[in-house]
Amino acid sequence: MEALITEDGLHVTVEEDLDPELLDQRDEGESEARTWADGEADSDLESLRAAFVEAFNARDLDEILAMVHPRVEVPDVAGEDGARVLADEIERIWANAPAMILTRAFLDGAPCAVAWLPDEEHCWARTALVCFEHDGDRLTLVAVPDDPDAMERAEAELPDDGDELDEWSDWAEWENGEETQLRVRPPL
Repeated sequence: MEALITEDGLHVTVEEDLDPELLDQRDEGESEARTWADGEADSDLESLRAAFVEAFNARDLDEILAMVHPRVEVPDVAGEDGARVLADEIERIWANAPAMILTRAFLDGAPCAVAWLPDEEHCWARTALVCFEHDGDRLTLVAVPDDPDAMERAEAELPDDGDELDEWSDWAEWENGEETQLRVRPPL
């Protein structure tokens, strides 16, 4: 039995659990697809999740709205669902937590994202789990479940040194005149 590690190194799939067609594709040099427990790949959701993370970190609301269904479900926001509700919530997050970034993650094999904020010790700390559902080429659900266990279990990319804070969002630089050097907080 061989354990396969995907390209991003975030998820291990045991070979006996993989669909034989996927193994053949891997052997032929084609891109390896992440598989769910039932063997189906959901590369559409992975692509949408990656685009959402990139647009969120770039603060590109127009790009986010282009990838969500007009009646996207936003169960964690009081009020009605829809793209406008999601847009208002994202703008509120950016205003209240300008340093927040997202990284790609997987929770029990499902593509998701983890939100990170720097803490008072200049370490990146996980602050939220963001889950998605889709209908082909559009996101139909963007949820932030209140589940600390799931947030910690999510296999997330760590914030990269390349994900530096924008000048305007680094409060320590304003106060001390020094750029903040962030690091990832070790697990408890």
